[in-house]
Amino acid sequence: MRDFPGDVSCAPPARRPAVRGRPRGRLPIMDDTPYDWMYRFHLGGETAAGAGSLTVRRGRGLLARLACAALRLPRAGERLPARVTVHRRAGTQPARAAAARDAPGPAPVVETWVRHIGPHRLTTTQVRAGEHGRERHGPLELRTRTAATGAEVTVTQEQALLGAGRWSLRLPARLAPRVAARAWLDPADAALRPPRFHIEVRVTAPVAGMLLSYSGFLRREPGG
Repeated sequence: MRDFPGDVSCAPPARRPAVRGRPRGRLPIMDDTPYDWMYRFHLGGETAAGAGSLTVRRGRGLLARLACAALRLPRAGERLPARVTVHRRAGTQPARAAAARDAPGPAPVVETWVRHIGPHRLTTTQVRAGEHGRERHGPLELRTRTAATGAEVTVTQEQALLGAGRWSLRLPARLAPRVAARAWLDPADAALRPPRFHIEVRVTAPVAGMLLSYSGFLRREPGG
């Protein structure tokens, strides 16, 4: 399994598409390449869907097992059939941003991620504006940044806050659960049609350590 940014340095992919700079705002103008679809899957403005195979690992400690059960996370398994759909709709600009004199930032998009992994269904919702997203789990809000560079897309957690409405408290890193994800292209992916990319996701928590990780690949579904 590949490491995440911030854990251990990762060896770069053997080949990278000729994509200069970081895409911002509109989608990069490219042919229907695997990179193009991987970018649109994570940072696009329309619904996207992919199917493939994922291997799931759960933490072995008691606290990790209890947390997985309480959160109803997928069970461990090898090469489980998987389907992931990202439903997207336009969000609303916060009132303070709409009233600001400066030009508003990227329009927010509401994303509902529906993951079918084996017999399990896991659904989460986040609001994303450009690269920056907010995902709420009860009183906990995770703020992330999704960046596309070269032949990969990375999701890194920037903050974790506890609270509701206008009242929230930023959790120190040592007390905050953490989510990290990475999608990348292998050299063999370049010629495949429909296109596919590889992914790895890891969820950790203080004291309990690793709660869940899954890795594998997704291939674009028709219309996705």
